[in-house]
Amino acid sequence: MSSTITAAVMVEPGKIELQDFVRPEVADDAFLLKVQEVGVCGSDKHMYLGHSPLKFPVIPGHELLGTVEEMGRVVNDQMTVIGGPLSPGDRVTVTPSSKGCGRCYNCIHFPHKPALCPNRTVYGFATCVYPPYLFGGFSEYMYVHPRSWVFKIPETLSDTRATLIEPSAVATRAVERAYAPGIPHIGEGYGFGKRVLVVGAGPIGLLAVAALRHSGAGTIIVTDLSQGRLDVAKRMGADIVIQADGELGERVKHVRDLTDGVGPDIVMECAGVPAAFKEGLELVRRGGKLIEVGHYSDPGATDIRPHVVCQKEVDILGVWAYPPLQFQAALSFLSLCTLPLEELVTHRMSLEKLEEAIKITGTEGVFKVVIEPYT
Repeated sequence: MSSTITAAVMVEPGKIELQDFVRPEVADDAFLLKVQEVGVCGSDKHMYLGHSPLKFPVIPGHELLGTVEEMGRVVNDQMTVIGGPLSPGDRVTVTPSSKGCGRCYNCIHFPHKPALCPNRTVYGFATCVYPPYLFGGFSEYMYVHPRSWVFKIPETLSDTRATLIEPSAVATRAVERAYAPGIPHIGEGYGFGKRVLVVGAGPIGLLAVAALRHSGAGTIIVTDLSQGRLDVAKRMGADIVIQADGELGERVKHVRDLTDGVGPDIVMECAGVPAAFKEGLELVRRGGKLIEVGHYSDPGATDIRPHVVCQKEVDILGVWAYPPLQFQAALSFLSLCTLPLEELVTHRMSLEKLEEAIKITGTEGVFKVVIEPYT
């Protein structure tokens, strides 16, 4: 057993180094995760580009799949484990965000929204300055502390699908967000047969399309600049795809022509481009809902007319991460969905090539890049 562990450290925006860390002593209420696969997220790229106000250095990586390597004696008593007690060798994933502190204003007043707690640990975004250092997935091992949520992976779920659990949690959360506030049977909120437009066909947008198809949406329309992405959107369940390379007015007319002249019931902005939010507001029908999913980082501003919000009486709902139990919904979706979700994993690379993996993320023909630390 090696006394050191190699991890990819983002020492500052635009600079990644492989560094060795002393293998930590595992506390009685913690365990060491041997990292098997980690997906590269768009937020990792934003971090690399300097769009995220983090305390560097950071070991990135939060779309985790691994096995329990070494565990303390009271892990099953102290840690939240879904799927049965943990044993060494179990295949698991860990939610990026730990439990809230339970003491801050948000934890006390909004306990159902733990992502609002400013004192939680977020794997893949926490500084690695302090021991036990290993709080990110782009590493041979990750240290999992007792405030974590751990989900055992069903044996029937392939590694490739299991790697998609975290982005599927984002996508299913976006779909669930569209339900409320609303009463689907009187025309408010998402429900069976509703018409949905997804703006942006990156990995999150494509998983949202699949989740919408899986959950009973009616017509699903997808817009994107890339025809290649739109082709994949069709395989993920989209009914109609529109290449967004023309004038906005033309797209608005096209979408309204497809929706009885009024626009879609729900618009999901998954592109992470400020102008796409403005476009979503123009496209959604009066009394509809605009779900903002794409702006986890801050790429800038766009101008909108507040009058449109009032005149349309539109609900605008943001998605900031998800509650930890969203992983249960993601596991159900990945286990039961019959669409070819495996196609979304297009590249597999070694830990040494993380910088290259981040650079190609979001480019033509690249959907989900997976890092395998032991390749």
